[in-house]
Amino acid sequence: MSTNGRMPWSELAPIPGGYLRSDAAAAFNAMHDESIRRFNLALHPLGPMSSYRDLQQQQQLWNLHRSGRGNLAARPGTSNHGWGLAVDFATPKMRGVVDAIGAGFGWSKRWSDAPSEWWHVVYKPGIWHGSAGPPVPPRPGAAAGSLSEGASGDGVAVVQQALRAHGSADVVIDGSFGPATTAAVRKLQAARHLVADGVVGPVTRQALGITSH
Repeated sequence: MSTNGRMPWSELAPIPGGYLRSDAAAAFNAMHDESIRRFNLALHPLGPMSSYRDLQQQQQLWNLHRSGRGNLAARPGTSNHGWGLAVDFATPKMRGVVDAIGAGFGWSKRWSDAPSEWWHVVYKPGIWHGSAGPPVPPRPGAAAGSLSEGASGDGVAVVQQALRAHGSADVVIDGSFGPATTAAVRKLQAARHLVADGVVGPVTRQALGITSH
């Protein structure tokens, strides 16, 4: 049974720059496509902790909030991010597009918590009844090619998120492919009887459950 911040990988799906619960992701991706069609603007979260957020990540943000060094954060285990139902958008322009078209896709500030945070928007199930539609084009840096130590960007953050979902709790989702990420990749590869070279290519992506767009 899934719990807040501990959702199984099978219940999540990718969006540009992050992951959400499958139904929220399908609606987000449809909204993203509509935004590109009408406004030529790609929608994406601010960073790798700005869509689905696991319990450890929420604890980090909660600690920063309590210390006075971070933004408002929900108590671990209570955040909409922990259910994969919220996105913190990267720019006010993106939020403006969501205000214009998002409600029909189930995304609106009207039913979101944290009213003081313009960037925080929550998904409401049961409004959008479409399908996932065509694949969403990846953002720059999130290409489906091989990734190895020294790489950076959204593609690396997605790999790190997947590694954490597969048990590598020590991996930090920072979008930087460093030695710790390499070690976690090699560990997973060895466990799956793959070549343990620390390089994330198509076979390793499949082992991680990452969908290549």
